[in-house]
Amino acid sequence: MNIRTIASAAFVLALVGGCASKQAAKAPQSQPEVATKPAVAAAAPKAPPPDAIRLSQIREKALRTVEESASSPDGQVRGYAANAASLVPNRLGDILVKTLDDPLPGPKAMAAMSAGRARYQPAAARIAPLLSDPSPFVRMASIYALTKLGRPVDPTAVAGWLMNGETPQIRSQAAWVLGEIGNKSAIPMLKDAAVKGITKVRPIEVTIFQLQCGEARIKLGDNDPIEGIRAALFPASPDELEGAVLAVQIIGEVKDRRSMDQLIYLADQRDAKGNFMPAEFRMECAMSLAKLGLDKGSFIADEYAADPNPTIRAQAASVYGYTARPEHFLILENMLSDPSPFVRVVAASAIIRAHARLSGEALPY
Repeated sequence: MNIRTIASAAFVLALVGGCASKQAAKAPQSQPEVATKPAVAAAAPKAPPPDAIRLSQIREKALRTVEESASSPDGQVRGYAANAASLVPNRLGDILVKTLDDPLPGPKAMAAMSAGRARYQPAAARIAPLLSDPSPFVRMASIYALTKLGRPVDPTAVAGWLMNGETPQIRSQAAWVLGEIGNKSAIPMLKDAAVKGITKVRPIEVTIFQLQCGEARIKLGDNDPIEGIRAALFPASPDELEGAVLAVQIIGEVKDRRSMDQLIYLADQRDAKGNFMPAEFRMECAMSLAKLGLDKGSFIADEYAADPNPTIRAQAASVYGYTARPEHFLILENMLSDPSPFVRVVAASAIIRAHARLSGEALPY
């Protein structure tokens, strides 16, 4: 996967070193069993969609799965459990606080970001000491979180990482944080950073950083980068696919409805041999379309819900969380028994999100 697909907060987890490179998240400490066949086939069950009582029962199973995942030996799973917990902080807020003490920087940073996005005030006192953490990702996540929680914090260090971070990943994360903090004075700095200062790195790393700066500028009110992001939707070579997936994600995050037709076209596009675009790209299109108000793309996730690769199965689960159609809850319930703990926690998060959407409950974010 690329740099941010299954959950937007996972951007940090993928970059910090608890994982491989989010949609960077292939797997952190332990690689998922890429050839594992799901224990329960995730093909759409023939039974009618569950009623409200059954949906609530499935949600309770998902909450228990999140609680179990918070104690996983896999740091990636612990990080995703914290992210899922932030969707229901009134029930699972203790998981957020617990993960702030994680021994690995990835889960710790993800917990801080998730607590900030959820405005979970009980976590603030534990986040403040992380401003001195050895990891720049954890420190950035802490600055972001404390800003969202309304606590006094100096964001100056983020600007320093944007301009002079030791790696493109650090600089990309700094750009994302600046966009989320919401201070429009960062726009000139983001413009400047995107065009100079990155050397001796792969071209795709430059592209990703520039896209991240563009997303941040749009969030701050400068729409000039949108055309460049739209152009990145069309990769000219396999090397550009990671940037294309990120561009699709950004389209959904900044609510660029003018790109909906392009996403629909790309999700169904075939090459000269009749092959579709890769699974992660097509499902990212479906997820961004759902964020833009079109929930019909879940049929794409249906194609991959039983894929041998657990990362692909997890992405399919995430799509269902955003399309939020009742008929997919039984598939997601099956995924709670998947042999991969990563798939299980992502499916649990998807159930929580989809249930809230269907029932009209407000999510923290």
